[in-house]
Amino acid sequence: MNATTPASRAVSWVLLASGAAALAHQVVWTRRLVDILGASAETFSRVVGAFCIGLALGSAWAALRPASAASGWRRIAQAELTVAALGALALAAVPLADTLRAWGLGGDGLRVLLPLLLVGPPAVAMGRVLPSALALLPPGRPAVRAYAVNTFGGVAGIGATVFWALPSLGLFQTGLAACGVNLGIAALAFLASRDRGWSFAPPPSEGAPAAADPLPAGAGWVAFTSGFLVLGLEVVAQHQFAQVTINSHFSGSALLVLVLLGLAVASLVAARWPGGELPALRDASLMAAGVWMLQPVLFLGLRPGLQILPYELPPWAYFTQLTLLGLAVLVPGFLVSGCLFPLLLRAASRPAVVARWLALNGAGAWLGAEFTQGILLPALGLWATVLAAAAGYLALGIGLSILRPLDGVPSRIPGVVRWGALGALGILCGFLALTSGRWPQVSPAPRERVVAVAAGREGVVATVVRDTNDWRIVFNNTYTLGGSRAQANQERQAHLPLLLHGNARSVALLGVATGSTLAGAALHSGITRLDAFELSPLAVRFARDHFAPFNRRVFQDPRLHLTLEDARWAIVQQPGAYDVVIGDLFLPWRTGEGRLYTREHFAGVHRSLAREGLFCQWLPLFQLTRSQYDAIVRTFLSEFPNSFLLRGDFYPELPIVGLCGLAGGRPIQSLSWERVDAACQRLRESADPVTDPLVRHAEGVAMCVVGSVPSPAPGPVNTLGNAWLEWDAAHNIVGLRSPWFIGVPEAEYLRDIARQTPNPLPSGLRTAQDAGQFFLTLEVAQRAEAPVLSNLRSQIRDRLPASLRRDTGADWTLWPGRLKPFVAER
Repeated sequence: MNATTPASRAVSWVLLASGAAALAHQVVWTRRLVDILGASAETFSRVVGAFCIGLALGSAWAALRPASAASGWRRIAQAELTVAALGALALAAVPLADTLRAWGLGGDGLRVLLPLLLVGPPAVAMGRVLPSALALLPPGRPAVRAYAVNTFGGVAGIGATVFWALPSLGLFQTGLAACGVNLGIAALAFLASRDRGWSFAPPPSEGAPAAADPLPAGAGWVAFTSGFLVLGLEVVAQHQFAQVTINSHFSGSALLVLVLLGLAVASLVAARWPGGELPALRDASLMAAGVWMLQPVLFLGLRPGLQILPYELPPWAYFTQLTLLGLAVLVPGFLVSGCLFPLLLRAASRPAVVARWLALNGAGAWLGAEFTQGILLPALGLWATVLAAAAGYLALGIGLSILRPLDGVPSRIPGVVRWGALGALGILCGFLALTSGRWPQVSPAPRERVVAVAAGREGVVATVVRDTNDWRIVFNNTYTLGGSRAQANQERQAHLPLLLHGNARSVALLGVATGSTLAGAALHSGITRLDAFELSPLAVRFARDHFAPFNRRVFQDPRLHLTLEDARWAIVQQPGAYDVVIGDLFLPWRTGEGRLYTREHFAGVHRSLAREGLFCQWLPLFQLTRSQYDAIVRTFLSEFPNSFLLRGDFYPELPIVGLCGLAGGRPIQSLSWERVDAACQRLRESADPVTDPLVRHAEGVAMCVVGSVPSPAPGPVNTLGNAWLEWDAAHNIVGLRSPWFIGVPEAEYLRDIARQTPNPLPSGLRTAQDAGQFFLTLEVAQRAEAPVLSNLRSQIRDRLPASLRRDTGADWTLWPGRLKPFVAER
């Protein structure tokens, strides 16, 4: 078939659109199933595994029943119709999951079955499209160009889905749009199958006995190894870039676009690679080994010490820097290693061979991603894993060098030079492997040292220390999960909601980090059941190993039941179980964490509460804009009417507040302050007394109660379907286009809530509540160096409630503000 015929152009357009729809479906299916099954590494692994295995099985099916020039269009139409129908069914995953739960299938069984049911079958149909399309083309270089077009379609699909469709249309409409593309392709293919003008003459050899392919017996292993190494390297690349970029869906997707772009261009290069296929495969393997060996050196040379791309850059500048970094350190490697499989396709003379190799390549891709995430990265780290992949290409090059050029065309690299290069690359790889242990995987702040660092499926987690009492857990080099200096503040996040309940027996904490909030909860002696949910096994390991002095060795508490699981998934498995549920601070722009601020999650927490239960969700106002805060409040009130607000501290630049909702929508007036006072007394008199001034007396707790939460103006509600918060936060963090809700705007907002009438607190505590607003005003004035600061400072002693002033057991160095009462004079 001539490459310029209308029919060949139709095949190209079909493969372009099919590739775009396939990657759009993958994004939608992954997000939908993560919504249902939780954002754990196992969920991502099972969804991606079902997709890759489905593609491989579809290609294997096409190899067993290969298409011909006469049946190719019909096969494409059937496959695309199947994808559209099953893709629409995948959008109904929520009611299907509910039905399976009603039949008694839950937990791990649901996690295994649902991806296989919803992702596997349409992926099998997708896997049949490319082999069927290649049957319409002459073998060799035209087939490789078609493979390139299909990959370019994937680039377009990822870009359009992540950067436009999902933020603009939402999950359901984006999935329907992808199904619509499949239907359009099916209609075009059906028309082509009925129009003789779109039919292709069979190759001259068709109908004659099939000739043996001029390929080595191990060609299937080349297909498998190519997929294994490429997907493994893509996994490592995502982890590498997570150390220097904003951990949002946009950054990860931009990186994936660059990877696919390198692979697509590689296919075009392979189509024009001169000489025979076997010598070209040998030369490409050699080059891939060399490029990937140097990749860690180049990455660390361009981002010395893993310097983070500045968040403050305008969006165009930020993504320009990210793109240039990717073009320098990733695209060359994927460009060379991406030539291997297309070069192999060039040598295939029959559609069945192409389909078989596509199946092996897909199976290798899945196993490569799993092996890299589960074994190589934890064992070797960010840089030595890349060197291991380079060694894999080197071994492949050695294996191909042993084979003779079956097509009679010698390698363009002379044998002596080639074997010399192989030896030099082996020596270089060994030297780099010996030195890679000293290459940084985290960039500590000045005067900090790295105590421990480990890579896992969730990312890179490290413990760093500045001095004896200044320890931090750092996630992906860009975010501090918690630190020892914030111990009292983190314990207070547990104390306040537990004191307000007054008599909690069963408590759940959503998030563990350093374990200090968990330790605060464990100090309440009346608790008999203490459940904690944490997604990162590495964070738990480091909290247990390095933060025992700062979390009161809470992991040894026999009441504690720790679950390494997505809190959103785990909490719905416990209906009516908890008196108090406490939600930790979650990063709104990080992929998956915005789900912990959705209406569906808040509804799941509500169902987990006992009849008099209380839920407190802490919010980091220093990571939220006013519109994002309002969206969370709007969402929270849709499930917890009559909610009220707590302040966690008095810091004007780093404030946290807690949204509190009571089971059944009860108002704040239903709280028993007699129980609060008794609970404070138990804390003061416990064997390990709490010395935080704010939680030792009911008046201190009242200082932290702001008041009933007013309803914001009409606006978006954050749901799993629209993921509004995640998209808006990810947009805003690049360039910080809207300011955080801190300082004067936050203080004025809290002041207006406190002044509302009627005041929900008992009359005897309203002075203490006013004192809380006074200390926030004092901190704002001190930070702004306002003229009224000296006057406000003179009122500090008088504004403190009498019970706090007289408390000799309080440690005023733990006061959550810069201006600490009594500290200077003592």
